[in-house]
Amino acid sequence: MSSYHFLTKIMVEKYEVEAQAIDPNATMADLGLDSLTLTELLFDLEDEFGIEVPEERATFNTIGEAAAVIDDLIRTKEPTE
Repeated sequence: MSSYHFLTKIMVEKYEVEAQAIDPNATMADLGLDSLTLTELLFDLEDEFGIEVPEERATFNTIGEAAAVIDDLIRTKEPTE
């Protein structure tokens, strides 16, 4: 599952965001997500993709930017044995 698809799915299912409101250019604020919810969302992403989002990479404005950061971290993560 792609990070954007997972983001969309979890926002609808867990955070009750309207599916039609989700767009790559939508900001977290547009979707009604506050900083606490965003932190929880980052934990969900880390768990789903087996990554760790460094604090300096955890600042993004849109869903598209969040997916790009997650995709980059997935691509560069150390393979596990």
